[in-house]
Amino acid sequence: MKRIILILLVASVMSFGFELGVILGEPTGISFRSFMGTSNAIDLQVGWSVKDNRYDNDDNFDLHGAYLFHKKSDIRIEGYRLPFYFGPGGRVKITDNDLIIGVKVPLGLYYKFGSAPFSMFIEVAPGLNLTPDTDFDIMGGIGFRYIFGSTASTSSNTEPERERR
Repeated sequence: MKRIILILLVASVMSFGFELGVILGEPTGISFRSFMGTSNAIDLQVGWSVKDNRYDNDDNFDLHGAYLFHKKSDIRIEGYRLPFYFGPGGRVKITDNDLIIGVKVPLGLYYKFGSAPFSMFIEVAPGLNLTPDTDFDIMGGIGFRYIFGSTASTSSNTEPERERR
C-alpha cells in the first residue's frame, strides 16, 4: 500500500509539477502541494508548532497531510474567481512527552498570480486529536509557494471570468 501511494505521488509530481514554499501559522514551516488533475491536490506541511499546549511548552515538530478538492468560489479579485478548497487530512505532532495523532479538515482559499510562478493561500483547519487524549484543535495559516513545472492549478484562476452586463 505504501508503495502504491508513493508511486501515485511521484507520478502526480512528474505530470503536473508541484508548488513549494512556506506557511506561517500553525504549523510554521515548509508547504508542498501537487495537483492531481484540475481540481484535486495533495498538500503536505512540515514545520514547528509554536503554540503552547497542555502537553508541554516547548516547540513541537508537526507533519500534516491532506487530499484537497478545489471548487471555484464567488470571491473575485480583478475578475478572477478564487478557488475554495477543502478535504480530509491528518497530522502527527511530536512533543518532548507525547506523540499526538489526529485528523483535520483544511478549508481555504487559493490564489495564483497570473502568469507568474507564484501562489498564495489562506486556510483554517479544525481538527480532532485522537492520541494521547481526544480533544479539539484548530490549525491554520497563510502561505506562499513557488510553482515548479506546470501545475493544473493554473486553470483555477488565471483565466478571467468577467461579470456579464
